[in-house]
Amino acid sequence: MNFKDIISKILSILRAKSKIGGLEISDTELRFAYFVDGSLKTLALRMPPGIIDSGEIKNYDLLVEALKKLKEMIPADFGGKKLVNVIVTLGSIHVYTQVFSLPLAEKDENMKEAIQLNIRMISPFDLSQAYAGWQLINHDKNELKIEVLSAFAQKAFVDRLNNAIKEAGFFAFAVESGTLSIARLVRERAADFKIEKPLLVLSVDDNGLRFLIIRLGQLHFEYFQSWKDIQGEGKQILWPEFEEAIKRNLSRVINFYGSHWQEPLTELVIASNSLVEEISKAISDNFSINVKELKLKFDQPLQREWYEAAGSAMRGEIPWFEDKDVNLLGITVQEEFRQQEILGFLRFWQILTSSSLAILLVFFAIGYMFLTNFGNSIKSQSSFKLSSEQSEEINTLQSEIKSFNSSVKFLADIQKSLKPKTRIIDKLTPLMNANNVVLDRIYLQGGGLPVTMSGETDSQDQILNFKNAMSADSFFSSVNLNLSDIKPQPKGFSFTLSFDLK
Repeated sequence: MNFKDIISKILSILRAKSKIGGLEISDTELRFAYFVDGSLKTLALRMPPGIIDSGEIKNYDLLVEALKKLKEMIPADFGGKKLVNVIVTLGSIHVYTQVFSLPLAEKDENMKEAIQLNIRMISPFDLSQAYAGWQLINHDKNELKIEVLSAFAQKAFVDRLNNAIKEAGFFAFAVESGTLSIARLVRERAADFKIEKPLLVLSVDDNGLRFLIIRLGQLHFEYFQSWKDIQGEGKQILWPEFEEAIKRNLSRVINFYGSHWQEPLTELVIASNSLVEEISKAISDNFSINVKELKLKFDQPLQREWYEAAGSAMRGEIPWFEDKDVNLLGITVQEEFRQQEILGFLRFWQILTSSSLAILLVFFAIGYMFLTNFGNSIKSQSSFKLSSEQSEEINTLQSEIKSFNSSVKFLADIQKSLKPKTRIIDKLTPLMNANNVVLDRIYLQGGGLPVTMSGETDSQDQILNFKNAMSADSFFSSVNLNLSDIKPQPKGFSFTLSFDLK
């Protein structure tokens, strides 16, 4: 176990790091994958047909029921609590993705504005009705450009799906496409994978043929053809039709690659549970490309249907401050992690402090009873007389008892001071979320002095809205915000305000 694993284990024990699994949701099945001590565990639940069809939830209640059954199957070594944290990957549900290039900008603000402008231009949906996410996949200093992967999903579908997930007892930190999960799986676990060489992945699953172009370890292009399109009006797909579909679609993908990138595409890996040798021969006989089966580095062989769930479970192992991948929930993973981890951390230490105080009080009570009984038994012996040294020792013990009582009282005062902090944070969290405020510091001075907090947000209007929202809440009083305490920052504004508690 390396140093990073040791730190992760300690944080998990102290509840400063949440366990997060990968949840794949497709038209026909729910799959859950998670890691326990570095070993991948899996479980699945097949759903009745018609619950989700063509990217639309047809029966919300049945979906919630299926998710609840899946949650009940999660063992105690991962679950064991009210909420199970997940990264959601959409298997057969289509997410529109596209890569675009931009020239390097001198400032990060200019680059982000250019990215947002391109996202608005290429979006297949009205952005008011969609969630859009992006991630930087290549920073080419030689050609002075960047490449950005963008992803889009219907907002109504994602919101309804997220509501069902919450109702069933899961908490989604991020939503991503199945192809992004597969690309992560290939990058991290494919045998003999070389990040500097482009790779073409042919995925064959229950839905159809999917081609993925992976460059520098990142997804750059995907192309999909369903079995319905290949089958046409026939009742089944014969091998000649299947072989022709592979050759036709592979030729399109190779032509697309050649028109966009200069590096030679020399290797193709097949991700399939069957017909690997037949598919390899069909490709090798018609294309000048090295073909082999995709092999993954796990303790046990991983079947093709688990690639999406396993890839999203691997994202759950990434520390929140390092996660820069696309999130189709409308908020960044970093923001969601920060809010949940801080609240969980404070609740855990509140419980730990209470337990420690209880143990100390029990220990003190037992010691006090022992010393009292011992002293009474000594006094009951008429022939017993204390010497000056013994009297001095008893006085010393009494002084130590008083000192110990003072320490216990000091710890009790600390415990009392923790509770209002947690209540204040519980009250402030929904107001901060509603106004996009990030908490930097909160200071309880005591002695009747006001509470002081400082934070950051995107605009001055959001600061004023946050202040007004606090003033309207009966929990707070005398909310004071001086305009001089609002200061511009590189990415928004910082502010400081004070308030009293009713």
